[in-house]
Amino acid sequence: MDKWYPGLNLTKLGLKNAWLSVDGLKKMQNLTHLTLEFVRLDDEDLNQLNECFPCLQTLNLIGVGGLKDPKIHLLQLKTCHWEVSNVPQSLVVHAPNLVSLELKCVRPDRLSLDTPSLSTLKLTIEKLGATFQVDGLVSLTNLRIESLDLSSLFPALVDSRAIKTLELELPESASQYDLLEAVNPDYLLRMLASISEVKLAPRFSHELAVCLALSTDSGFKSCLKKLLIHVPQSEISLKLTPLFRICAPLCEVTVLFHAESADAIRRDAISCMQRFAGIRWQWGTWR
Repeated sequence: MDKWYPGLNLTKLGLKNAWLSVDGLKKMQNLTHLTLEFVRLDDEDLNQLNECFPCLQTLNLIGVGGLKDPKIHLLQLKTCHWEVSNVPQSLVVHAPNLVSLELKCVRPDRLSLDTPSLSTLKLTIEKLGATFQVDGLVSLTNLRIESLDLSSLFPALVDSRAIKTLELELPESASQYDLLEAVNPDYLLRMLASISEVKLAPRFSHELAVCLALSTDSGFKSCLKKLLIHVPQSEISLKLTPLFRICAPLCEVTVLFHAESADAIRRDAISCMQRFAGIRWQWGTWR
C-alpha cells in the first residue's frame, strides 16, 4: 500500500496503478486537476478526497476500486470523467458548477445527480436503478446514452428537457432484436423527432433498421434539423425510410457508409435519398 506525498503547491496530479491510503493526507488547496487511473483507494465513500481536494475543477476517476457508496461533493468541479470499476449500491454527484460529466457504471441501485449547471452528460449504464434522482438538470442540452435501458432513461433524461444534441449507442454485448425489445419503435421515433440534432453511432444505427421495420406512425411534427447515421454493411441498412420521414424540412443528414460496403448498397441508399428532396444530404465513410 502506497502513501502519496505530493507537494502541497501542485495544481495537477495524476496517479496510476497503485493502492493508495488516505491516512494523514493533507489538504491541497491549489490542486485543480486530479486523475486516478486503475487505483485502489482506501476511501470507500470519497469523504477524504472531497475534503483534501476542495478546489478541484477537473476530476478523472478511471477504474478506481475500493468504493462502497461513493459521493463526489466538490463545489468548484467543472468537468468529471468517472468510470466505476465495481458495482457500488449508490453513486452521488453533488457539484453545483459541474458542466460536463462522463459517467460509466453498471446498475447502481441509487444514482443521484445534483448538478444544476450540467450541460453535457455522457452516460454509459447497463440499467437504471430503482432510485434515480436528478435535482434540476435545467441546463442539460447535450446528451449521449450508451445503454439498452432506453425505456427508463428517455423519461428520466429526455422528456420535458430542452435537449439539443442527442447521441445514441448500444453496448457491445447487444445482439440483434435487443433494441426492438427495449423500446417501442414509434416512441423512439417521437423521441428522435423532438431533438434538434441526433447522432446515431454504428451499433445503434444497425439495430435501428430492425426496430423501424415495425414502426407504424410517422405523422407527427418534427424539429429534427441535423442527423448523422452510420450505414452498416448489410442490406438491412436500406430500411431506414421511417427515420428520414421524420426529418424536418431542410434537415441536414450525414450518411456514413462503412468503408467495405458493396457498391450496390451505396447505390440503393443514394436512390432512397433522392426520394426526399427537402433534405440536404452529405455522405462519407467510416470503419
